Amino acid sequence: MVTMDKREEVEIRRAPKLLAWALTGAVFGLVVATLLYVLIPEANRSSEDVFGLLLVALGSLGLGLGVAFSLFFDLASSKRVKRAEAVRSEKQSD
Repeated sequence: MVTMDKREEVEIRRAPKLLAWALTGAVFGLVVATLLYVLIPEANRSSEDVFGLLLVALGSLGLGLGVAFSLFFDLASSKRVKRAEAVRSEKQSD
């Protein structure tokens, strides 16, 4: 069995997790929607339909903003790339 080592230059960077940012934004939007609904005076509330619409609208807005922040931080982290040299070992059988 022959082992071959190859040296390669690799990039090391920390990328944000897209799903975590999206879900955090959605939860933040749902919390804001709930607070808005509670802060609307009782006389001005038409029905629970307003609460549902606020949840959908602000939840999806928060989700979109979470994704946008994630992409922004991903672009920012790609500018701070560290380079390193790595060794790849491959085993070849005769």
